Amino acid sequence: MLKYGRRGEFLMSFDTKLLAALEQQLGQYIPASILKRGWSYYQGGHVQSSQATVHQTLMGVVRGGDLYAVVIDADHFHYSTCTCPYDGLCKHMAAVFFHYYAEAYGGERSAEQAYFRMLGLTPARTIVSQEAAPAPDAGILRHPGEEGTAEEWREWMEAEYGETWRKCRHSLHALQPVLSALKGLSRDWEKPLQRLHWSTAIIFIMEQSERAITTVDSFSRYYHEMSFLRMAEPWVEHVYTLISELEPESMSESELAWSRSLTEIAKERAIRPERQLFEWDTLYLAFCEKLSQLKEWYRQEKLALLESLNTPAVDERNDTFLYAALGMLAYFEGDDEHAISYFSQAAFERVQKLIYPCVAQRMEAGNWEWAERWMAFLYERVYSNRNARNIGPFMTLCRRADEDRPELPVWTAYMMELLPYSYAELSEHWLHMKRYDDWADLQLFVGVRPEELDTPELREVAKTAPHVLLPLYHQSIEAAIGSRNRQGYRLAVKNLKKLERLYKTAKETEKWESYLAELLAKYQRLRALQEELWKGKIVT
Repeated sequence: MLKYGRRGEFLMSFDTKLLAALEQQLGQYIPASILKRGWSYYQGGHVQSSQATVHQTLMGVVRGGDLYAVVIDADHFHYSTCTCPYDGLCKHMAAVFFHYYAEAYGGERSAEQAYFRMLGLTPARTIVSQEAAPAPDAGILRHPGEEGTAEEWREWMEAEYGETWRKCRHSLHALQPVLSALKGLSRDWEKPLQRLHWSTAIIFIMEQSERAITTVDSFSRYYHEMSFLRMAEPWVEHVYTLISELEPESMSESELAWSRSLTEIAKERAIRPERQLFEWDTLYLAFCEKLSQLKEWYRQEKLALLESLNTPAVDERNDTFLYAALGMLAYFEGDDEHAISYFSQAAFERVQKLIYPCVAQRMEAGNWEWAERWMAFLYERVYSNRNARNIGPFMTLCRRADEDRPELPVWTAYMMELLPYSYAELSEHWLHMKRYDDWADLQLFVGVRPEELDTPELREVAKTAPHVLLPLYHQSIEAAIGSRNRQGYRLAVKNLKKLERLYKTAKETEKWESYLAELLAKYQRLRALQEELWKGKIVT
């Protein structure tokens, strides 16, 4: 396509979509500091020429410390080059782009708007050539501004950026500049409304990420999920921070309406039965915990959840989420009895992560009556599906309860009943509590040998309570001799040396001599053992 530049020469113009794509790539891959220097170079008149070619490239010449030739490849952006010494995408490339933009699409003012968009200070929009440019304000979708509702803002975001997910087949990097641009739109707003706008922007980006993951084949989905979640982690953390700062009791009606709208979005996502990238149920409950301060909202939300459960589902739905939501709302109100009742109707493996913090809060508050009720509820379900992964959080609660209320034997009973899966946690707990006799009995019960224990653990017990280790070494020595081979005999001798030191530490030398005499008499016919005892200087 040919058109005239400001100086009258013929110019070959980029396709407008291609130029928009090039603008996005420059904004995404060139750091803001380099873009700013490129803009200064353009404004300072350093660009000697810029022109588009038939090969979808933009060429230019920039005068800096020398004359530098720039080639920007719109189809294969990372093949772009500059003859300057800088290793990477440089200010000369940015300057050539701004120069071309001004020459071909409306002067410096138009280039300045592109510059602001690339910095994320204004929203991206489709570039329109001068010939096809509409009249002012005609056909351009302007954002709703501070007076807009959540619904209006989401509609605008969808219209402006709703196809960005298509660029995220292998990475979410294309969404970061979009999020920055959206946040920039409310940078001057009052903080309460800004929080809601930013939360809306992040949730929109999360939805874009959900769309992107659906394009991934099932074979590589796991790896893409891990990559996407790592990229999205700062966004998710930020939205939870924003939610935690909400103050419903001081909100205006429009702000409350905005908050309710975001809550409904999270709920609509959470109720879907299909596998999703983000934990929308947790996001919904974060909003609920704040909004439940408002009694009328709490009442209406509870009725809405009950109505959903009582209404036959047209399509599949996640009823476990509905029961969990009702359980959490009851918990927020202090109605633990109904909370437990609702949770009991949900799939435990999907709601346990919500229950554990509830129990911990009751313990923290010293409400042991309900803490015991919650723990009994948890134990019943953990025991029926016990495995090493499943019992970890429950054991953490048991240990905490045993530290705060050691006079209640129920905590020890729970931990013992979950053996052998609870062994590591229980062993560590009893060492921490300095219950050395219980710790040693546990090792004997499970059949753990001294050589299988951590050296620091053994050293601690040997120094503080050496007598509890005596039965453990006796058992290990008998087992080693019972192997009837040289290697076993050598291990027995090694442990006999340690046992001798323990007897001496416990000031029971006579018992050691008596034990050794009995052992020698018992195994006097095992010549190989006698030889190893002699080599180890146990006998002379």
